Amino acid sequence: MTKALVRWFIHDAENTRDARVRERYGILSGGVGIACNVFLFVLKLVIGLLTGSISIAADAFNNLSDGLSCLISIVGFKVSGKAPDAKHPFGYGRTEYIAGLIVAFIIVLVGFEFLKTSFDRIIHPEPVAFSVVLLVILAVSMLVKLWMGAFNSSIGRRIESPVLIAAGQDSRNDVITTSVVVIGMIAGRFTTLPVDGYVGVLVALFILWAGVGIVRDTIAPLLGEAADPEIAHNIAEIVRESDYIVGVHDLIIHNYGAGRSLASLHAEVPSDSDFVAVHEVIDEAEKRVWQRTGVYLVIHMDPIDVNNEHVAALREQVDNVLRDIDEKLSMHDFRVVDGERQINLIFDVVVPFTYDEKGKRELMMQIYDRLKEIDTRYNPVVTLDHQM
Repeated sequence: MTKALVRWFIHDAENTRDARVRERYGILSGGVGIACNVFLFVLKLVIGLLTGSISIAADAFNNLSDGLSCLISIVGFKVSGKAPDAKHPFGYGRTEYIAGLIVAFIIVLVGFEFLKTSFDRIIHPEPVAFSVVLLVILAVSMLVKLWMGAFNSSIGRRIESPVLIAAGQDSRNDVITTSVVVIGMIAGRFTTLPVDGYVGVLVALFILWAGVGIVRDTIAPLLGEAADPEIAHNIAEIVRESDYIVGVHDLIIHNYGAGRSLASLHAEVPSDSDFVAVHEVIDEAEKRVWQRTGVYLVIHMDPIDVNNEHVAALREQVDNVLRDIDEKLSMHDFRVVDGERQINLIFDVVVPFTYDEKGKRELMMQIYDRLKEIDTRYNPVVTLDHQM
């Protein structure tokens, strides 16, 4: 079914890097979501009113909020698909995350309202009607939501959209909440306790939990979360394929929306190279990264002395010291200023974020002491960088 819908409504569906194609995927997902959720809303609301079940009515309004969320997602995809302009040279891709954040706040608000209503039902219980027909209708609801979850997750993975992946998870969450409602209906036949109200509380808490999770997931890229380690590794490996380039460091990736990333890194090249040839190699590396990953890369060239045996030996000593202190440490931009009484070893050390200020000070002292043990003339001049 998913493949058929994609084939019918999306031209050039495989070109998911194209902003217009992503927009069509988003509109398709949102349109299907609105249709399914409105259908389920009407179905569950009627059942809830006829049976007097607050948990079914609560679940119905959850579907309505899902439909509204789909509408917001469509608007988000439409805006994020706009071409870059003078005020927004990197485009409007982050609008998709803002749309997801709005959806998440709606889910949280609905959860709070359901929680309030369910507590009221516990305090003032009312009987809940039961029939096999109701169970069949709710089973249909769960099947629809299961399909919607698979549909949104499939499209979300295809276009790497966190909003649609979250929508898929939200649909699967709805299956769980409806299952809890069914359990409450069945239990209500065998006890006079306000099971319906208690089940409604569980449904509301689950909705709140899902909403908070989506808030967290959508805020992270807006604040500037760390790059995907796999993407960072792939970029570094692609650059290292090039002639002349002997090392890379200081890779920074900026996310301007799904499928819109800008990166920069420093590439180490031998200082005695033909820099005209090196410039061509770097241009080719930037193009390869774009073609294979869809990331726009800017490379800064760092000339280093690779043929000086004395410098190479000193660098190996420092490398060994750092690995002995912590295998997670790495070094770059190593330079030496020789003197008769003092040898300045100038280098940058990349440290994990687990190092706090006290840990950094202790690390600096360890590096200083360990190098002094090797040669009292060594004077480490160290700059600490964080892993990006």
